[in-house]
Amino acid sequence: MRTVLAGDLGGTKCRYALVGEDFSVHRVQHVATVRDRDEFLRGLDRAITAVLAELPPGLEPPRAAGFGTAGVVPADGASILQAPNLPLDGYPLAGHVAQRFGLPTTLLNDGRASAWGEFLRGNAAGRDPLLCLFFGTGVGIGLIVHGRPYGGGANAAGEIGHTTFAPGGRACPCGGRGHFEAYCGGRAITERAAAELGRPDGPVWTVGGVVAAADRTDPVGAAARTILHDAATAACTLVENACTLLNPAAVVLGGGVCAGWPALPTRIEAHVRQHCSEPIRRDLAFVPSLGGSDAILWGAAAATGALWPARG
Repeated sequence: MRTVLAGDLGGTKCRYALVGEDFSVHRVQHVATVRDRDEFLRGLDRAITAVLAELPPGLEPPRAAGFGTAGVVPADGASILQAPNLPLDGYPLAGHVAQRFGLPTTLLNDGRASAWGEFLRGNAAGRDPLLCLFFGTGVGIGLIVHGRPYGGGANAAGEIGHTTFAPGGRACPCGGRGHFEAYCGGRAITERAAAELGRPDGPVWTVGGVVAAADRTDPVGAAARTILHDAATAACTLVENACTLLNPAAVVLGGGVCAGWPALPTRIEAHVRQHCSEPIRRDLAFVPSLGGSDAILWGAAAATGALWPARG
C-alpha cells in the first residue's frame, strides 16, 4: 500500500506517522513540543527515523512528506513564516526533512490540514463549504471551498484566534492583546487558572480540571466559573462571527478544549442557532471532529498529492 510520511506539529506536542492510501495511520511517534529550535529538530529527526524503521509488511516506503503545523505557511509550503507556539519562525523545515530523509516535503497550516482531512474522511465529508474550528492550545480554523483549503491572497488566511475579541484585553501568546485565543485557547484557560485558582488537584491545571473546579461552592469554584464564562463567551462569539461571514454548509468542532469541556460544543451550537440569521442557520449542520489529530495527518498527506487525486 502506498504511504506518505505525515506530521502534526502542535504547540503542546507533535505527532508523526505513516498515512496509507486507505487513510490508515501507522508507526505513530509522539514528541513533546519544546521551545528550543535545535532540540525541537533533534526530536523531529529521531521521531521520523523511528517511523521509517522496519516498515510493516504491505506498506511501501513513503513517497512524500506532509506536515500540518501551527502558524502561517507561505504559499511555497517550505517554511513557517509565523509560528507563535513553535521555535520555527522562518526555518526552511521542508528542506530540512527533504535533505535528511530524501522525501519531497510540503507544509500547510494545521487548521487547513484538519479541515481537509475532515472533508475527505470525517463526519462532514463532502460538505462544501466546510468550516472547521479547533479549540486546542490555540484556536485553529480551516475552510474548505470547492474541495480545497482556502488560503487567501498570501496563504495567511485563517488566523481567527488572533482577531480581536476585547480591544486592549488579556495578553495573547502572539504578543497582542484581547485576541480570541487569549480567552478560549486551552493555554489561556489553564494559565489563567494557574494564576487565579491556586494549586490544582493534579500536577498542573487542565481544561478538564477547571471544568471540575467550577462545580465547587468555594471561591475557587466561583473563579473557575468566571474563567469558563469568559472562554465560552469568546468561543460562541467567534463561531457566530465566522458563520455569519462565511455561511458554511457544516461546522466541525474539535480540539482538546472541547474534549476536556464536553458541554462547550453544545453551547456554541445553541448560541449560533439563536444569534445567526435564518439563512445562515437554516441548513447548517454541526458535527464533532471525527479524525482529531488523525485529520491533520490525513490533510497533510493530501497536500502532498501523492496518495489521492486533487478535488475541486
